[in-house]
Amino acid sequence: MDKILDYLKNGTQPNNRQKAQKLKLVCAKYTLVNGELYRRSYAKPLTKCLRPEEALKVMKVVHQGECGTHARGRSLVMRILRQGFFWPNIHKDAQVFVEKCSQCQYYTDMQRQPAGYLKPINSSWPFAIWGLDFLGPMPTAIKNYKWILIAVDYFTKWIEAKPLTQPTTQNIENFFWANIVCRYGIPMVIITDNDTPFANQRIHDFCGEHQINLKYASVWHPHTNGQAEAANKNILNILKKRLDDAKTRWPEELPGALWAYNTAPSEVTQESPFSLSFGVDAVIPVELEHLSPRIETTLKRLEHKRRIERYYNKKVKPRTFIRGDLVLKQRLLAGSNLGVPKLEPNWEGPYIVHEIAGPNAYYLMTSEGI
Repeated sequence: MDKILDYLKNGTQPNNRQKAQKLKLVCAKYTLVNGELYRRSYAKPLTKCLRPEEALKVMKVVHQGECGTHARGRSLVMRILRQGFFWPNIHKDAQVFVEKCSQCQYYTDMQRQPAGYLKPINSSWPFAIWGLDFLGPMPTAIKNYKWILIAVDYFTKWIEAKPLTQPTTQNIENFFWANIVCRYGIPMVIITDNDTPFANQRIHDFCGEHQINLKYASVWHPHTNGQAEAANKNILNILKKRLDDAKTRWPEELPGALWAYNTAPSEVTQESPFSLSFGVDAVIPVELEHLSPRIETTLKRLEHKRRIERYYNKKVKPRTFIRGDLVLKQRLLAGSNLGVPKLEPNWEGPYIVHEIAGPNAYYLMTSEGI
């Protein structure tokens, strides 16, 4: 501003001819009004030029003052220009100012795009990786059964299930030994959620004794154990259609529901879990009645997963952090708190990234600790 003011007031220009010519071209965009510097515009009125400290005050008032709307990016710039003010780098300064506004960060829209790329879990051989989860509570049935413990194999999608009275660690250990290890051998990996019956020392000791790698789904996203969640949904849908009004008969219908699922072809693999496990389709009553032929089909599991991965990754907007970054965390009950839910912030914090736990998984800490 000083060079432009000196030129417009006193005609002062550099000794270098090239620099003087450049200053002339720049000054053609400006004019003096009552000793103040204004910038000309083709489609807008004259805008008053501001120095950095003045520009900061104007941005603060327009953005969050009495008439401020916490406008962001171009909206904030356009409003400042319409009010008659200008300075170089106004777009960049406005963007930096908005990014530092705490209210804009806490109340920003929820991000729907996934933060990380899809990580398919591929099993090397049948019954090498199992996902475990509880389904329930169900209507109290005979022998006080209220829960179903479900295990699904990631390779064949084979499901094992058992009705239980309580979701206890002892029941989990007994089920896994009798229904998994003694039938299909010792697996490489078990994937569960972070429920207390799964996340305890006894289960750790059992897995360590048999050299089984125990993995937990993300606390914030329990649906990352997606195969077990899908198995729960499928078994529940079959049971609901079989029970009608006799809801307490679900333990009696559970074996038939498992048989129906394990012998039905999957949309992903075009094969049934039974055929993937034993090499042939199971013989069902209709085949004996009508003598239907056996039809072999080509497995399309791997290619289907790749298509799903490519489709999913198109929507990914990567967001990664390093140790020491300040971040905000999505509120667990955002939009559903008592009071005035619509005015509650969507984010809470700030937190410090303490450690990287894995792909798109972090340990966070406050200033007082983890």
